[in-house]
Amino acid sequence: MARPKNEDKKQALLEAATAAFAQSGIAASTALIARNAGVAEGTLFRYFATKDDLLNALYLHL
Repeated sequence: MARPKNEDKKQALLEAATAAFAQSGIAASTALIARNAGVAEGTLFRYFATKDDLLNALYLHL
């Protein structure tokens, strides 16, 4: 059974992605984003299946 997703983690990932993409552009790594959000890279992919999914969610979030 899959664990429920935590909205705080998702928000932290979106905030970390905003900062990383602002600094490094599209080249920002998912490892850096996850580290800055305080989660493992695998956790990032539980919330966003691909980097493109993360970018799309970030676009809708802003």
